[in-house]
Amino acid sequence: MHNHSPLYHGLKTWLSQVSPWAHQGHLTTCILMIVALIQAGEINLTRWVPHLPSRGLYAQSKQRRVRRWLDNPRINVHKLYQPLISAALASWQEECLYLSLDTSIFWERYCLVRVAVVHRGRTLPVAWRVLAHPSASVTFKDYQGVLQRAS
Repeated sequence: MHNHSPLYHGLKTWLSQVSPWAHQGHLTTCILMIVALIQAGEINLTRWVPHLPSRGLYAQSKQRRVRRWLDNPRINVHKLYQPLISAALASWQEECLYLSLDTSIFWERYCLVRVAVVHRGRTLPVAWRVLAHPSASVTFKDYQGVLQRAS
């Protein structure tokens, strides 16, 4: 596990500077997941397995490690993401930023409300919230916190 790629080392240097990690193991697993995501080219945990180094012999061991990381209550995604997005936007060269407020429905049960920067036809999430809500129509009260976090 000590022989990592230049991508791993670059991510470790960058992520160590901008994010407060509760435990170094959390950082290591996050970096390994990012590298696996890049190598697999898709957001599918099963496809990441061949790209995840592990002492575990079975694919299920690797998947459990990722699942434990994703379900860990000590990992605050918003607290980790905010410095990353701030660092990315700090050197943004555009004169004008376009923001979108978007809602998406998942399984007719959850509504994802997000604010994102629009750039070259793509969006970069700035802030988001998942609501137990069966409709994409949400009240201002429901998304006001997302706007405050984005600002």
